[in-house]
Amino acid sequence: MLTLIIGDKQFSSWSMRASIILRERKIPYREVIAELDWPIKFTENGIIPIKDKDHYDLPKEPASGCGCQITQLLHIDDTQLIKNSIVEHLPRVPILIDSETGAVICDVLAISEYLEENFKDYPSLLSDDIVKRSDIRVFSSHIHADLLPLMSGMSYANSFRKNNQKEIPNDALEQLKETLKLLENTLFRKKAKGWTGEFLFGDFSLADAMFAPIAQQIRGWNIKVTSNEVNNYLDSLLNRESIKLYLEEAKQPYKILEEAKENSPTWIARHYRIWEEIRMIHNCENDVYHILEDDVGLLFFNLAFKGYSKEEIAKTVLNEYDVDEKMILKDIEDFFNKIHPDRVVENSLIDVF
Repeated sequence: MLTLIIGDKQFSSWSMRASIILRERKIPYREVIAELDWPIKFTENGIIPIKDKDHYDLPKEPASGCGCQITQLLHIDDTQLIKNSIVEHLPRVPILIDSETGAVICDVLAISEYLEENFKDYPSLLSDDIVKRSDIRVFSSHIHADLLPLMSGMSYANSFRKNNQKEIPNDALEQLKETLKLLENTLFRKKAKGWTGEFLFGDFSLADAMFAPIAQQIRGWNIKVTSNEVNNYLDSLLNRESIKLYLEEAKQPYKILEEAKENSPTWIARHYRIWEEIRMIHNCENDVYHILEDDVGLLFFNLAFKGYSKEEIAKTVLNEYDVDEKMILKDIEDFFNKIHPDRVVENSLIDVF
């Protein structure tokens, strides 16, 4: 049985690549999400919040993959194969775990090679043509190793966050220009060689799976592309079923936010994701965290996230607790004022209720 551990779909471009590879190859697997960038530690006594940045022991961010706390990975790994594997020393997602062989792999290209070697009865993302196969590997390696300024300066995560897009650094702009030219040259070369198909080397390949998050970055950052060939390629790639569905899943937190009435409890709550075990909420737009002090605050938050109005939240609470209606309405008002996304707070993990 294959298990793929990935980061949040709206944050981790490397996780997207591994997911697309498995979906396109049609290999059965189960997906486990390791939520990224929470200031928490997993200890023998359970999950605890970190209230001091100096105690937040994430590994240095790798050039490929998204760094994780190994304690978190061990906590969610029900196969128990990460412990004593190489991933224990290189904690990052995506991670492929094969419970039949015991293999644990935390690099996209290594995952692809493992699948090509061990799942030959499933569709390949390479090619029977030796030149194409070599080209696919070279292009994929370039995406894997050479585009750090572009990936960080025009990030995948911020391609979904319209309010968080800042000026793109010069080194990222230069690399973007080089990348668009590379796409144009690759597509012209495909045509010159008589390779048919709408993707980089004809049929959909590993190279396209590796490039897919960058296509999202280009469109999400509203980059003007002058080449018709490149625009057509980007459209074909982003409309590919596996990629389109993945991106729809990645956009879901922002989609449900847009559906809520501005300044309503639902609108406020949907700015956050939640780690219920320690009642911590995280505003994904501006990276502000709060800890909800008790079960009542947790109830307020969860009901609002589901779409309940202030009055509906109060009615639900009154059915569960013997409290005064006016008092509970005021408590609800105060609670959502304190976590309102426009409220400027230090990221000190203050209790809010």
